[in-house]
Amino acid sequence: MMDKDYILKRLNSAELIPLDELNIYLISENKDVKHEAWNYVLRNLKSLDKKYLLYLLQFPDTGTRYRAWNEVPVLIKDGILTFNEVRELKEYFFEMLKDDNITVRALSWYVTLIPLIEIGLVKKEELIQYYKWLCDLKMEELEEIKAELGVKC
Repeated sequence: MMDKDYILKRLNSAELIPLDELNIYLISENKDVKHEAWNYVLRNLKSLDKKYLLYLLQFPDTGTRYRAWNEVPVLIKDGILTFNEVRELKEYFFEMLKDDNITVRALSWYVTLIPLIEIGLVKKEELIQYYKWLCDLKMEELEEIKAELGVKC
């Protein structure tokens, strides 16, 4: 991989990064590179190809996929993606509710889920099969979500 400082400089420039190269940065083990790669995505949401944005909702690295799903309400509201396009991919969100990465799993429940329910993308009944993974998370922050969903662990 190229020098970290060089990569960070490129990601923060106005330079257009090829998507295959951007993908490498979005799965980087280096948290700074990965973070700046996501910031690049955010800065370029309106100019990135729709197919690529849909790909990010299915991204193999669930840390990046989680970030993409956080943007769904705005992407739909701004007309960048349609409700139906995203609905067809919601199984990729559901996978994160039981992810082995505890941080991704907890944040998916705690941060991402409620906005997706509020826009009608996720129905509470669809979540029942994932409650086991919610109950496995012993974090005080999740008690409010458990109560809102009526989950008794």
